Amino acid sequence: MKNIILSLLCAAFLAACAGAPARKDAAAAGPAPDWAEGESAQYPRARYLTGVGYADDLPSAQDRARGEISRVFSTLVSVKTAVTASEQTSSQDGRTSSSSSQDVTQAVRSDSSKVLEGVEIAQSWRDPDTGRYYSLAVMERSKAKAALNGKLEELDARAAGLNAALPAAADKLAKAKAGLKLISLFKARESLTADLRVLEPGGSFEPAYDLNGMRRAAAAAVAGLDVEVLMSGDVSAPATAEIIKTLNTMGIQAKAGTGAADVVVDCAATFESLSDPDPRSRWKWWRGSAVISLKDAAASKIFLSFEVSVKEAASSPYEAKQKTEVSLGKKAGAGITKGITSYFENQ
Repeated sequence: MKNIILSLLCAAFLAACAGAPARKDAAAAGPAPDWAEGESAQYPRARYLTGVGYADDLPSAQDRARGEISRVFSTLVSVKTAVTASEQTSSQDGRTSSSSSQDVTQAVRSDSSKVLEGVEIAQSWRDPDTGRYYSLAVMERSKAKAALNGKLEELDARAAGLNAALPAAADKLAKAKAGLKLISLFKARESLTADLRVLEPGGSFEPAYDLNGMRRAAAAAVAGLDVEVLMSGDVSAPATAEIIKTLNTMGIQAKAGTGAADVVVDCAATFESLSDPDPRSRWKWWRGSAVISLKDAAASKIFLSFEVSVKEAASSPYEAKQKTEVSLGKKAGAGITKGITSYFENQ
């Protein structure tokens, strides 16, 4: 009796499966669908963004299909990996962090992650000849546009508020903070409008305010900040020049000085020659290290401090030292830029 009941249940289950639509985690059999090598009639490009992925297994094919859609956008998922292959110790606001040999940090920013939530796996197919899996990912253009437009409106509202704060700022430091925040928002806006143009080619996404005028005001606020680089210890003109050059890329008119400025960059540097462990080597090695501190003069507060070190080699001691000084300046400049941006934008 039990066997008869079990047989009936199995038959009913198989019949239900036969009449059910294909699951997203299953691949259809039969001839190749139109989307495998061209446009899908069911999901026309006028209404949908589509992505096709293929792999030896179904989950990988589906992931690749989703990835094809995400690649279309510039701000959907941005993964930044920073690798520092040298000893580094940094402290900010009383917190200290260290890394011994390799510091690998990965920051994943998803400013427009809501858009990716609209991506769905519509169909999958398995090639009976090769065994390879194909998947079709789709996203409605209208839903994606609505999400991006919402983010754009949010950025424009914040930009308008910061622009109003510029003339009301009490001092140059406060103006520079507002200016850097505005510049950061403008960059985010450019990325969002680039994404929107993918969804609506030829569309106009200019704001209601005078964008160019606000850009000029923000740049002037940042340029009005006095930043001086004070080098001590083994004073290096090439390292100082690299730090100033990096700050100039932010729009900050930095200069070497005595430390009487709105922001003082104190760089205590040390350079030394190193012996090559291989006696047959003709390379000459130098090592450079520096302790960097950034001081908000008005608040009389050091808001960032960190250490950097580099090693460089060349055929002559003079070349090796020059390379080391330039390399140390570049690495210090990168850390200073990051520190100033973080401090100002989070105030």
